[in-house]
Amino acid sequence: MNRGRKEKRSVSVFPVTLSFVRKQKWKNIRTVIAVERTVQKKDARLHETAYFVSDLSPETEAKYFYTGIRIHWNIESFHYIKDMTFKEDASKVRTRQAPQNYSLLRNVAINIFRKHGLDCIQAALEKCANNIPFMLSMI
Repeated sequence: MNRGRKEKRSVSVFPVTLSFVRKQKWKNIRTVIAVERTVQKKDARLHETAYFVSDLSPETEAKYFYTGIRIHWNIESFHYIKDMTFKEDASKVRTRQAPQNYSLLRNVAINIFRKHGLDCIQAALEKCANNIPFMLSMI
């Protein structure tokens, strides 16, 4: 159960069998991984399949691929928040160490919000706006 949703995921691993011509272009691919996800919301059901390629052996356990994919999605989610909520990619800060410092401050803010159970970062920012007592309560 995740935010009122029921999610089911399954991972399948397949060996790659490419023709000689395609092997020349995709020399190191040995495995295709399919991650199927079914999400049941209140009144809707979503089914999607995402495919990945790997140079690891097809004998590699599906759990190993699944763990790596989930970690990657978590990182992408974090970058999505930083760009969409904090507009990081549009920032005009470009000199010396300033971009890294601002990025670090964004990371700290996101982690403080999450530590206090505020998963919607935009809502947390709005709650903090002009509310110094609330901001100080999170330190």
